[in-house]
Amino acid sequence: MGPIKVDKEYFDMLNKAIMMEIQAVIQYMTQHSKTELLKMRKKTEPLQIILGKNKNDVLGGLLKDTAIAEMKHVEKIAERIFLLGGEATAKAFPPKIGDSFEEFLQNDLAAEAEAMEFYRTIIKEANERGDITTKEMIEEIYMQEEDHYWAFDEFVK
Repeated sequence: MGPIKVDKEYFDMLNKAIMMEIQAVIQYMTQHSKTELLKMRKKTEPLQIILGKNKNDVLGGLLKDTAIAEMKHVEKIAERIFLLGGEATAKAFPPKIGDSFEEFLQNDLAAEAEAMEFYRTIIKEANERGDITTKEMIEEIYMQEEDHYWAFDEFVK
């Protein structure tokens, strides 16, 4: 087994992952910020006021926590790129925010599904190039993206 085969194409692929993760950070943090405004516009049931939390509060917290997790993904991937001798990007794809909780969830489910699909491609490519460390790192990130997907999906039901 020889050294890891890295080239511009490989770094472009890893940088696309960073761009997707930064997009998710912006998308989820913006949505988290918008949840407060949307909650004020919705009529709250008395039981929700007594309990102190409702579905929208929980979703707002989930969005914030997920954004933080996505930031950690950016950090891991960027560090790996630098370690392999490349240059990590600071660019992002445009976020898809939405104007309602329902739109947030549609956009977030789509973003997580797209990330999982793309990470399967990176896992295959990393394996073919003999980059087992990147493969395992992306597999770990993939599992977290899958958790995010199912967490958002719970709110759709």
